Amino acid sequence: MMTNRIAYTALVAFVTLILTLSISAWLSSKAEVQTAANDTTITLQELAQHNSAESCWKAIDGKVYDITRYIPDHPTEPAVVLAWCGKESSQPWHNKTPGRPHSPRALAMLDTMLIGTLAEQTAVSQQPQQQAPVAADARLKRPDGEILLGLAPGTYLDGRYRGTFADRGYIQVGIQFELRQQRIRNLTYRSLDYAGVNYLRLSEEDDLYPVLLQHQRIAEDIEGQPLSAIFRLYEPADSVPDIDGYTGATLRGAKIISAFRDGLNRGVYQW
Repeated sequence: MMTNRIAYTALVAFVTLILTLSISAWLSSKAEVQTAANDTTITLQELAQHNSAESCWKAIDGKVYDITRYIPDHPTEPAVVLAWCGKESSQPWHNKTPGRPHSPRALAMLDTMLIGTLAEQTAVSQQPQQQAPVAADARLKRPDGEILLGLAPGTYLDGRYRGTFADRGYIQVGIQFELRQQRIRNLTYRSLDYAGVNYLRLSEEDDLYPVLLQHQRIAEDIEGQPLSAIFRLYEPADSVPDIDGYTGATLRGAKIISAFRDGLNRGVYQW
């Protein structure tokens, strides 16, 4: 009995030693790979050469990653990933959906694909950073429209879409539009109501008729524009001038954006 106990204790000690040595070797190997990657600098020109499914590199926050082997396992369509191969991709990484970055688990996976440091970023990071004074009325810069869409260009299929914006079950904005080669065509309003007023039924004699004209101007302004142009409506006064004393704020541009997003989420209404 004593002999068996001694043998068992020795076996446990031996297995523990092997596991400890294996983990230490793995950590050492990982550290060596990490160090080698940090010592490797990659230029934007080199990065741009790896822009396909056969060799896909991305630069994120000054680091370069080879994600080629992961493309078949990515949960979205390959086109979403391929659109950023060979490019600086920090914005889409930090905006998996608008305002929401990739998960810590995704970051851990990304670390295993590190191959180098972006040369231009290295040069910048070695210089002391001086922050410019911020104006008192400064506003946060709105992200690029393609980032706000949450998907790479070309993801949405061409066809006719319908979408609405509703508040408390009451439809205020209903639109129909077409996508042709990823550009907006034939935007029309199926509903345009607010506070009990149906703007689509107003005549030129009505006081609020200029608001209807402004909405029609929106349709004219984004005709033929890429889908990302809808986010210009966060500042509607930039797209539509004042009409008869009515300001761009009257346009409720965010509601039109929501109607667009609703239509895209529903999918193609008619091919």
